[in-house]
Amino acid sequence: MFEECPWGVEGKTTIFCYDCHEELIHNPVFLPKDIERLATLVKERGLDEKSKTDSKEKIAGRIKLLHEIIQRGLEELLGE
Repeated sequence: MFEECPWGVEGKTTIFCYDCHEELIHNPVFLPKDIERLATLVKERGLDEKSKTDSKEKIAGRIKLLHEIIQRGLEELLGE
């Protein structure tokens, strides 16, 4: 997906408790309104695709966008 890890963590590992790994990380809950809002951001940033191509550029951009959303949400909730 990426030539280099955008977050500088390539090759690093960590251990999550079973519940976090199996329940939280593998089964996130997205509500319909969440997906609508995400789709709006994807379009605004030009990361949407009308048809699939061999390029991974836009999906890589959407991965970065989702990480940004999580990061900003955590910062907001933690008052950072």
